[in-house]
Amino acid sequence: MTRLNLSRTIAAFTLIALAVSGCASPPAPKFPELRFTHLPKITLDVASIEIVDNFQPAGVAHIENRMPVSPETALRNWAQDRLQAGGVSGVAKFIINSAAVTETKLTKKGGITGAFTTQQSHRYDADLRVELRLEGVPRVSKAYAEANVTRSQTLGEDASINVREQMWFDLTESLMKDYDPLMSASIRTHLSDLVR
Repeated sequence: MTRLNLSRTIAAFTLIALAVSGCASPPAPKFPELRFTHLPKITLDVASIEIVDNFQPAGVAHIENRMPVSPETALRNWAQDRLQAGGVSGVAKFIINSAAVTETKLTKKGGITGAFTTQQSHRYDADLRVELRLEGVPRVSKAYAEANVTRSQTLGEDASINVREQMWFDLTESLMKDYDPLMSASIRTHLSDLVR
């Protein structure tokens, strides 16, 4: 092989390598763990805090296990970070009844309008339902607080995997920003005598 042919071959391989590296997808984003340690503790007049997970996703529409941080994980973190036992008897049961996120494929417009418009291809519906129920507390027969939060978000048909995962993370974060003040207010309203 002549020197000229060798130079051309090296140049061609260099161009191919650059083209391939230019087509590589961007690195997957890293998502923080949603924690709530920056918020003050809510100390309850019970001996222990127990997390009870009643949520059982059913069906292929549920996508919680594909999310970077699922609402279920975020709720568990909230209970661990914000609730504190400060009594000698009884238990506060933090009951997750729903931490669902479902995916619905949307119908897209056809024709010229559809061809020249970036359309929304999927909708994600989230539903949180949580109870904080106190049991075994002396002189208290029934004491509980609750918070329910729903949110929906759509995703464009041109969204990359990274954009989709960022949207899922933002959805969980938004849910928890709605949930925290609701549950905190419900505890202050319905369990005021049992908050230390």
